[in-house]
Amino acid sequence: MRRELEELLRGKPINHPGFTPRVVQHLMSRDGINLMRKIQQETETYILLDRHNLTVRICGTSEKIAKAEQELVQSLMDYHESKQLEIHLRGPEIRPDLMKEVVKRFGPELQGIKEKVHGVDLKLNTRYHVIQVHGSKEMRQEVQKMVNELAREKSALGEKPDEIEVECPICLSEVDDGYSLEGCSHLFCKACLLEQFEASMRNFDAFPILCSHIDCGAPIVVADMRALLSQEKLDELISASLSAFVTSSDGKLRFCSTPDCPSIYRVAGPQESGEPFICGACHSETCTRCHLEYHPLITCERYKKFKENPDLSLKDWAKGKDVKECPICKSTIEKTDGCNHLQCRCGKHICWTCLDVFTQAEPCYAHLRTIHGGIGLVELGVPEHPVAQPVHRL
Repeated sequence: MRRELEELLRGKPINHPGFTPRVVQHLMSRDGINLMRKIQQETETYILLDRHNLTVRICGTSEKIAKAEQELVQSLMDYHESKQLEIHLRGPEIRPDLMKEVVKRFGPELQGIKEKVHGVDLKLNTRYHVIQVHGSKEMRQEVQKMVNELAREKSALGEKPDEIEVECPICLSEVDDGYSLEGCSHLFCKACLLEQFEASMRNFDAFPILCSHIDCGAPIVVADMRALLSQEKLDELISASLSAFVTSSDGKLRFCSTPDCPSIYRVAGPQESGEPFICGACHSETCTRCHLEYHPLITCERYKKFKENPDLSLKDWAKGKDVKECPICKSTIEKTDGCNHLQCRCGKHICWTCLDVFTQAEPCYAHLRTIHGGIGLVELGVPEHPVAQPVHRL
C-alpha cells in the first residue's frame, strides 16, 4: 500500500521528444492553464508543472495517466504549431510603426494580403501587434514575405525615427500617462511598459527586457521596474528572470529540488563526483550529480535503486544479520542477544526459533522448553525477556 501511494504521489514524468522547454512554456499561459484544468477534469488526474525546470508530471492511476499524457501531448503540440503560424509586428529588430504601415497598405482586415494569398484566413491582433495566420506553413511564409518586403520598402525611404509621428513605440499612439526610462530616456505609456513586463513573465525568451524604441535596445534597469511595479510583481519578474537564466544554462544550473525554492546550484560535470548542495533557504541537502537527497558513502546509481525500491536497502542491510519478520505486524526484527523469547512492539510474544506466537510470556517459555529443549542462552546469564527492536526501513 505504501509503495502504491508513493507511486501515486510521485507521478509519471512526460518524456516526449517534442516536449521541449519552448513547448512546455505554453502551459504557463492562460490557454495552457485552462488546457491543464480541462484534462485534469476529464481524466481524473493531477498535472504538476515545474516552472523552474520546465518539466511536467502527471499523478493518478496508470490507465488514467496514459490517457491524460496522450491528450496533453497532442493538445499542446497542436497549440505550439498554431503559435508558429503567428507573424509578429513588434520587437527589438522591428521598426515600431510596422503595424501602422501594414494597416495602411493592406487594410484593417488585411484584405490586400488575402487577395494575393488565396485561401488564407488572417486576423490582426492590434493589442499584441500580431498577425494570426489560419492556414498552412506555406501560406504563413507568403504572408511573412509580404510583410518583410513592406518593412524593407519603408526602410529604403530613409525615414528617421524622429520623423515618425507615433510617440509611444509600443502602442503607436499618443503617450498616455507617460514614463521616461532612466537608461535611455525614451518615453512610453506606463500601461505599455507594464504589459511588456507581464509578457516577459510568461515568455522566458523575453529576457533581458530591452527598450522597444527603434534602434535602441538598451536594457530596462531595475530602477525603472521598482518605479512601475509593486513589490509583489517585481519579485515575480525577478523570479521569472532567474528561471530564464537557469533554462538558458544548458543544464549547468538547476533549482533546488524543494518545490518553489528559489535557490540554484551548479550541476556536477560528467567526470565529477556529486558534492552536497546545502540550500540556504530551505536547508535541504542535494547531490549535485543525481539531484536526489545527498547520500554520503554510497554511489548515485545505488541510491537511485534504493529510492525506486525502498525494500532493497533493508535487504542489503540484513545480509549476515539474524533478522526475521514478526508473523503478526510484519515488523522487521534483529536479534542481537538474549534468549529465544521476544516481545514485539505489537505486544505479541514470539518464539524466535519457529516464530510461533503467544499472547503471554509464560506459554512462550513453556513452548521453548517443551518443543525446543530450553529457552536458549540462559546459562550465559543473558536476560530471559528481551524486547524485540523493530528495524525501520531506510
